[in-house]
Amino acid sequence: MSTSPPTKTVFLTGASSGIGRATAELLSERGYEVWGTARDISRLLKLPGFHPVRLDLNDGAQISTVFEKAAKEASGFEALINNAGDVINAPLETLVSNGLRSQMETLFFGPLELIRHALPEMRRRNSGCIINVTSLAVQFPIPFNSGYSAAKAALASCNECLRLELTGTGIRVVDVQPGDVHTEILRRTRELNEPECAAYEPNLSRARASEAGKMEQACAPQTVARLLVKLLSDPSPPPRKTVGNFFEARLATTASRILSRRMVERLQRLIYNLK
Repeated sequence: MSTSPPTKTVFLTGASSGIGRATAELLSERGYEVWGTARDISRLLKLPGFHPVRLDLNDGAQISTVFEKAAKEASGFEALINNAGDVINAPLETLVSNGLRSQMETLFFGPLELIRHALPEMRRRNSGCIINVTSLAVQFPIPFNSGYSAAKAALASCNECLRLELTGTGIRVVDVQPGDVHTEILRRTRELNEPECAAYEPNLSRARASEAGKMEQACAPQTVARLLVKLLSDPSPPPRKTVGNFFEARLATTASRILSRRMVERLQRLIYNLK
């Protein structure tokens, strides 16, 4: 006989596609009330218990207004899932002046703002769950995706700090690190082709082709969604969970623990065909 999950009200970012969309669907099936966000509200699904929310994570003032309004409707959120993504493919040299700050707002500062707004109610209740969806790129930074890799690593580090700071409370904090996931992410990736990019050829093109090829072996977003929903009802979740195909979730993570960084770099050069 199924039982109702202890966490019933969820604020979920990036709910219009990929992992977020799959998670929204599964949460709806399980009877959760979900406030799901997207910049374009027309892309959000119509589901039982799903409340569409227009939100731009680059707008701090909007984050405050939107979250407070949603929290009032929900009578407080028992869970926050930071999932929104933003990928810009370019050499770091080019990225610094072409979108890096905006990307950090979406992937790092925006999620931290949401955490800041969610925590007071969770502390009052002495319960709650915060899940930050980062990336396997925390352990294996992706060449020509330095902004994404750096933002996810920063969020993962803050996740560990927050767990320590919340010692003795009933608030659970988890870092979920997916590997490649078969979503629209490649189609939505912004590939910069500034004049400086020519200096990085042919490795830039090789890395892009390798990333596209890896997607053929990528897990479905539903795989990550099932893990996220499972973690919501786990009374003592692990600090970090990696999810992906067997190579990513098992072999790669083991390699990152036992190999030197020099050996990890060699492995990454092989994976991305860098010469």
